[in-house]
Amino acid sequence: MSLLTPVRMLISSEDGWDELARSHPSLAASFGKVVLPASLLSSAMIVYAAYFHGEVYAPAVPFRQWCYVALLFLLVSWLCVPLMGYVIRHSVRSTRPLAYRDCYRLAAIAPLPIWLSALTLMVPSPLFNLLAGVTGLFASAGLILHGLDALFEHDHWVRTLSVTYTVFSVGALLWALVIGLLVLPLL
Repeated sequence: MSLLTPVRMLISSEDGWDELARSHPSLAASFGKVVLPASLLSSAMIVYAAYFHGEVYAPAVPFRQWCYVALLFLLVSWLCVPLMGYVIRHSVRSTRPLAYRDCYRLAAIAPLPIWLSALTLMVPSPLFNLLAGVTGLFASAGLILHGLDALFEHDHWVRTLSVTYTVFSVGALLWALVIGLLVLPLL
């Protein structure tokens, strides 16, 4: 897998996905290799932003409260991935039973652009951070679309689009709830 493969996975149902389709990692492996490091990075970036640039985002909020927000974000991230795996499993119509671990794997990969967008918190610019988060959300939609096509739906493009709308809608709603949970303690 080259360095450009993850970028190609956003716009292609073939590049990189074929390697993923051949592997069937356990839930623990998907969590340990994808979800844990990415969600820890995002939470660490929240703490970083609070410590170095807290006055830009919420000047009246003490650092300790930011730490609670980062912990809440971490825990909610860990809970959302299995929930999205469940949504994927029950949204895909397949003639064969789907292994939950394969659905979980896609649910673990899809939020990576959102989690990585937290790196922009190094720059104390709320507008820039918001734009990066929205870009991450759309990149996640690309991963869901092409991941569903490559891993489950294959030749049924209209059905793939329908399932993508369902999964993305649930994911976007969850993301909005997570953001709401994060902002609420800061008010």
